[in-house]
Amino acid sequence: MNSKSIGKIAIGIWIVTFITLGYFFYFGSTSRSLDNRTAIHLTPAERQLVLTEMRALLTAVNGMLGGLADKDYEGAAKAADAVGMGLVASLEHQEKTILLKLPVEFKKLGFGTHEKFDAIAAKIRKKQDIHTLLKEMDELTRNCVACHASYKIELDSEKK
Repeated sequence: MNSKSIGKIAIGIWIVTFITLGYFFYFGSTSRSLDNRTAIHLTPAERQLVLTEMRALLTAVNGMLGGLADKDYEGAAKAADAVGMGLVASLEHQEKTILLKLPVEFKKLGFGTHEKFDAIAAKIRKKQDIHTLLKEMDELTRNCVACHASYKIELDSEKK
């Protein structure tokens, strides 16, 4: 085999690899679930990480509402900060393999939600009008509703 043939084979393998990675980056490791949501297939440890993160988001919403109800603006802002983009950065090492398995729309929704927590924390610290803050939280929790209505996390072994 000459070097020209080896070069063509190498380029072909590179293209197939790039297309495969692109496919998984966009669609992730998914299937259609029985309830017509998109099932995202993760290992047990990956699933646990995602579910733990979701519980942290709900805990933050509760902390924000409690803080605002008590006029504890700093406490409410800290609750929001706890799950902003700083959390994403702290989990970056753990989530690298998960990111390839998540569909792009799920990633957009997730990153947008974390960014929204940061934006709301800044508005809370400025002590914006409570109705404005509630409107922001309404928009934030719509992301939660949209995510849970569209996706479910299944174990790799549960693929159908």
